[in-house]
Amino acid sequence: MTMTRITSPRPTGSTMYRFALSLLLLMITFKGINAQEFMNLDESCLAVVKTIFAAENSSKLLCQTPSGMYYIIPSVDHAWIKSKMISGELFSGETLLDIPLTTKVDRATQTLQMTEPPKLMFSDFGTRRNLAQTEGRRTVLAVRIMASNSAMSVDEGTLANSIFGGNGDKVNLRSQYLACSHNKLEFVPQSNRNGLTTNIRNGVVTIRVNLPKEAGHSRMVNAVSDEIYRQFRVTVGGIADHVMYCLPKGTFDGVGYAVMNRGLSVYNDDLCTSVSSQMHEVGHNLNLGHSSQGNEKYGDQSGMMGYSYRASESPKMCFNAAQSWQLGWYRDKSVSFTPGPSAGYSRTFSVASIVDYSSTSNDIIIEIPQARFKKNLYIGYNAAKGMNSEVREGQNKVVVFEKPFIDGNDSWRVADLDSGGVYSVSTFNGVVGNTLVIKVLSVNYQSGVAQVKVTLNGARPAPTPAPTPSRGRDPVPTSGNDFGLCQGSMEICSEDSDCCSGMTCRRISVSGSLSFVCRSVPKQDKEKLSRTSAMDWGNRRLRGDASAVGAERDELEDA
Repeated sequence: MTMTRITSPRPTGSTMYRFALSLLLLMITFKGINAQEFMNLDESCLAVVKTIFAAENSSKLLCQTPSGMYYIIPSVDHAWIKSKMISGELFSGETLLDIPLTTKVDRATQTLQMTEPPKLMFSDFGTRRNLAQTEGRRTVLAVRIMASNSAMSVDEGTLANSIFGGNGDKVNLRSQYLACSHNKLEFVPQSNRNGLTTNIRNGVVTIRVNLPKEAGHSRMVNAVSDEIYRQFRVTVGGIADHVMYCLPKGTFDGVGYAVMNRGLSVYNDDLCTSVSSQMHEVGHNLNLGHSSQGNEKYGDQSGMMGYSYRASESPKMCFNAAQSWQLGWYRDKSVSFTPGPSAGYSRTFSVASIVDYSSTSNDIIIEIPQARFKKNLYIGYNAAKGMNSEVREGQNKVVVFEKPFIDGNDSWRVADLDSGGVYSVSTFNGVVGNTLVIKVLSVNYQSGVAQVKVTLNGARPAPTPAPTPSRGRDPVPTSGNDFGLCQGSMEICSEDSDCCSGMTCRRISVSGSLSFVCRSVPKQDKEKLSRTSAMDWGNRRLRGDASAVGAERDELEDA
């Protein structure tokens, strides 16, 4: 067998010259590409929390800019975010971030190059306005996204029907929110509008971007927002109250995500048509957290803020008692009871379902504050009928929930009680020897009313501030507490002198309304916020928007 040796010809002078020139051009090309991989952050940052409906530990902190861009902050994790939300230091859509404008942004991942947590700065911008408006008419724009190599699989007509109803679609975002709120909250299509090459019709628009689906959802979302501005000369935050991005399949692996207390929600392909996904993600826009049971995230299936389902028109259900209290739809038939010397140590309530709100004179939700723990208990009767007829768990039972009293935090389902059922809380409100007992005396399934007795046993006066005010009622400020002590962080106040040293009295969103509490975060002078100034949000117009931020209508959105 003859072996043939493969050899390369010896390079000549001209060959070597051409090789060297090619190598130099290649190096220059790569240098140019590398130069484009990063850019400087050139706008101020508002802190927004993105909740991803996918896996455990699913919260991300984002920098939202006035022009509608969203950049990931990698230097904090889920635990950090949740701890700051529970403590009241972080309010999605209200807290400003002190991030230098020289910070680099990774173009490929839309991630800020940061290794330390950002400084959180309190701003009056958020507290002047109830961003999460839960009553009235809210406009919605669904964006059907076409990448360079893939498109969202549902056509515009089907997408519009699945959100607003029509053509036989009877259970959708509009119909279910309208039913659950007893006609207090209605989502309507954004009005028709012509763009350069695409038009908004019946609340839906198709947007094309020159990116493959493999570019990822973070990059795709910002590219779509840029294209919306190019088409309509208005930022995505100003084009509608709520904007739903329907991404092509394969852009990301989760069900969807949304920004809390803002207007953007994002969905994986045809899950944009799933009524439970719509209710869940828009619920985050309304500043609702997730609902869990035990250690199972999304485990509470007695309402829409737990798991979602693929079906377009089911299940028909609403929100749990803790979230319903925050939404405020049943405020005139809900009661806050703080057992103690003033209100008494025991009380029996006749509790009806949210389904019967319009026809009953009974209570709908019972709140039991634990001011020292800064988290409350909520009691409701979960009737499986009407717009709640397909509720997955806790059907026709008295259901008890626990939730931090600051809006936006997650809730936990802690008990499902039939007639005779009892749920006890030892060391209630932090007082050793105090035990709260919730007992269901009876459930009348025909009338849909449960008799629930709440008792505080071994009661001793607890050194607590005044109870958290209910939504829709004026805050009840106090000067110090019952023992003449100063008020601690997140405790009710009327003026700065009520608060302990280093704190000031601030307005925040609590139990769905604005309340005055002591804040440990110092208020910043507007003049000192030149890099991340509240003025960017309160006193300027977004790129070409017709109305300024700070007007009655929200000009900013979520992602």
